Amino acid sequence: MSLIQNLIFGLEMGSYIAIAAIGFTIIYGIVNMINFAYGEYMTIGAFVGWFAMSEFSLPLAAAIPVVIVVSAILGWVISRIVFVPNHDAGPIPLLLISIGLGFVLRNGYRILLGGSPRYFDMSPTTFRFDSLGFFVTTRHLTIIAIGLVSFLAIHLLLTRTDAGIAMRATSDNEKLSTISGIYTDKIRRNVWLLSSGLAGLSGFMLATSTAATPLTGFHQILLVLSAAILGGAGSAYGAIAGAYIIGLTVTLAGSYLPGEFANLGTMFAFVILIVVLLIRPTGIADVEEA
Repeated sequence: MSLIQNLIFGLEMGSYIAIAAIGFTIIYGIVNMINFAYGEYMTIGAFVGWFAMSEFSLPLAAAIPVVIVVSAILGWVISRIVFVPNHDAGPIPLLLISIGLGFVLRNGYRILLGGSPRYFDMSPTTFRFDSLGFFVTTRHLTIIAIGLVSFLAIHLLLTRTDAGIAMRATSDNEKLSTISGIYTDKIRRNVWLLSSGLAGLSGFMLATSTAATPLTGFHQILLVLSAAILGGAGSAYGAIAGAYIIGLTVTLAGSYLPGEFANLGTMFAFVILIVVLLIRPTGIADVEEA
């Protein structure tokens, strides 16, 4: 497989990991918790997207806002029921609660939806360029483009809006933000909505490449966590960089390793994570920002 082909696959993978990693790291920066149930939030988006396109025949462009809104609301409701009442419990209890929540949600999906994969029919809109030793389709271009648009939207939110600036201030120092008149409870509520919507969008993009299953997000949570930590926990921009490093590493290593080692691409992503943290413990970005 050509280098260009692997780069396309790596950019595609990095794009949907980055969208999820931004939401993951924003929650860490403001709520101060590692949410291991975040992969199940991605699974919500995968199934909402499948129902929107397969059961209601929506085109991809119309399904995307549906996925974001429904995922944001469902994720917010779950968080209000499970996490918000325990906000003051501390990071370790919240971590354990998130692990338990993830277990409950995964098995809940199996009970409600069954374990069979749901595949997306993208054929009516599929474009395929196949020449010069590589191919690229509508799905590849769409996922990469949605990633770029999402990053621009997040950048504008964090730098050009009062809500985004308040989020960054709360991430830097919640007590000082409260004294300054920022309603931090409202900020946390908005952050749960934003984070859940991003998780849903990421899960939907991933599922169009594979399928929607109860384990769609669970299989990605360690890569999302690694991207967020590699980029510098709490940094949205660092999460983007970390995600693309991991996406390209997994793809290139998986392609160029000898046959029996081809499935060890993920291991090399974690090797890079460990090496970077040994050299730079705060991650690539080395800043504390939402």
